[in-house]
Amino acid sequence: MSRKDLFDKPFDEGTMVKLEIFEKYLEVWLPTFVMSDFPNPIQIFDLFSGSGRDMNGISGSPLRIIEIITKHINILKKQQKVVYLFFNDIDRQKITLLEKLINDSIADAGLSSFIVVQYTNETFIRCLDLYRKCLNNGCNLIFVDQNGFKEVNEKVFKFLIGLQRTDFMFFISSTFIHRFANRPEFANHHPNFDINRIRKTSRKLIHNVICDEFEKYVPPEIKSYALFSFSIMKSDHNNIYGLIFVTKHILGADKFLQTVWKKNAINGNANYDIDDDLSKDQLDLFNGKLLTKIEKFQLELRNKILDSKISNNKEAYLFTINNGHISSHADDKIRKMKREKLIDFESKSSLVNYDQVCKKKRTLNFKLIKQ
Repeated sequence: MSRKDLFDKPFDEGTMVKLEIFEKYLEVWLPTFVMSDFPNPIQIFDLFSGSGRDMNGISGSPLRIIEIITKHINILKKQQKVVYLFFNDIDRQKITLLEKLINDSIADAGLSSFIVVQYTNETFIRCLDLYRKCLNNGCNLIFVDQNGFKEVNEKVFKFLIGLQRTDFMFFISSTFIHRFANRPEFANHHPNFDINRIRKTSRKLIHNVICDEFEKYVPPEIKSYALFSFSIMKSDHNNIYGLIFVTKHILGADKFLQTVWKKNAINGNANYDIDDDLSKDQLDLFNGKLLTKIEKFQLELRNKILDSKISNNKEAYLFTINNGHISSHADDKIRKMKREKLIDFESKSSLVNYDQVCKKKRTLNFKLIKQ
């Protein structure tokens, strides 16, 4: 599988979606560690960084990283924190161009005291070897912008998910995998993937299935983790690409879900109507109104509360995150159940959110009201 150069032409719509999700997640990830008491260095690894811009001057991920850090310069000053950046591309000419662009941007933004940058011209695997020590010591965000299927094999995935205080996301061409999954090179990279399942899956859903296959690589000793996908349909409506995001911390899962649900408030895991929710406001001849993704989740949450399988805000919050939803979806339903006098609790809010459950450690019990 050859490496495709994304910088020799304008970024297409799908590439822009990918960059925007990475940028928005970084925007909420960075202050979490700047404001924390962790003594470990804050580190961002962009290991397929390119030259920094497309042919029309649109910023790629390295410049977007600088822009986000610039937005947080005041808290960096206050907390006296430094952000360490690692930019790599196998193309030496691109790294040479990127180095000048980034160094000029840092100087122009007055960030020289708050950023340390290392540039390399290596393969992805070589980078992981070079940075192994600092990866084990840092608070890390790792972005694998190309060739995720080829580069993030089982060994690499297990290494990355085994790191502490590390979130990573990688980008893959799911349609390409779908189309050529029976070729020998795919089995060489991922021998444990279910090729028949991949081939039989509809193109629209293929990225979700590939994400499920990557979940096989999670070591059994890791009990707490989140692995989310976001499918991206290219403007030609034929090719599906996607991001896969992995974290071992519930705050990372929460923030990523907030990011993608803002990107698409209908389903939160694609830039298109992956579940056909837009057609579900009409009655089905045999089944009545079909439920949307959010309505299905809210109905399941309601039933679990009424069956006493979820009895407080902590249980409701964990159920929400594990099902790929955001707190407001649960809060809306739980408060409605209170108005309908199905349950009662001693608060105006359901307290189903990270701050109340994990930071303040508040427990709010849901009392069933007998009908």
